[in-house]
Amino acid sequence: MPEFDFETVVKETKYLVLKTVGDTLIDRFDDATEDVVQEVYFRAFKSLEKGGFDGRSKISTWIYTIARNESLRMNEKRLREEEKAKRYLVKNKVQLSGARDAAIWEKEEWIESMLDRIPEVYRQTLRLYLAGNTMEEIAKELEIQQGTVKSRLFRTKEWIRKHIPGGKNEFQES
Repeated sequence: MPEFDFETVVKETKYLVLKTVGDTLIDRFDDATEDVVQEVYFRAFKSLEKGGFDGRSKISTWIYTIARNESLRMNEKRLREEEKAKRYLVKNKVQLSGARDAAIWEKEEWIESMLDRIPEVYRQTLRLYLAGNTMEEIAKELEIQQGTVKSRLFRTKEWIRKHIPGGKNEFQES
């Protein structure tokens, strides 16, 4: 089995990894790209140290597979987090209102009232995002850079965590 210089492996595969991660990650999770890329190279490095690459394929094919799998893993993780957040919101809507029937709070009025409290600059971005628009579409609509869209969505999430009843730690399941 050939010996690999990790720095060379990174140089030769960085565009492949970025493209693979970009193509595989769900658009709304683009903010996790850097984390996924780091995890790809961390796993590759650990595996190369242990002789985990058997040489039956090109190293780029092997790295591509790691990048794709890590991207899919991040998609699954983020989707689980979204579900936790939704369950948290539904649970706390009922507790805060004193209502016994959760169906009452499934209506859009509660969500709208929460959205109305978010600062306008973030609310605009969030509404487009929740409507299913991609980062690129939001950037075009608001005439801003995609990085600004990601930054606003991140700040929106932080604002919600600080201002929603129950606080930041409530998003974690017991």
